[in-house]
Amino acid sequence: MKPVKKVLLVLIRGCIGLGAIYGFNFILKGLGLFVGLNIVNGFVVGILGVPGFLLLYSLALVDKFL
Repeated sequence: MKPVKKVLLVLIRGCIGLGAIYGFNFILKGLGLFVGLNIVNGFVVGILGVPGFLLLYSLALVDKFL
């Protein structure tokens, strides 16, 4: 049962992370920062957690200014 629990935890964290990305996209749309809502970004946030979330927005920031 342990592998199933880990997969479910990643899926739950990914869904919560996608909700957070949606919220931050809504807040930061005035600045022109946007991170896409897709399954890959969900898995990045689901596996890495808050550092993954910050990584995605850091990459969006670098993409905007370079």
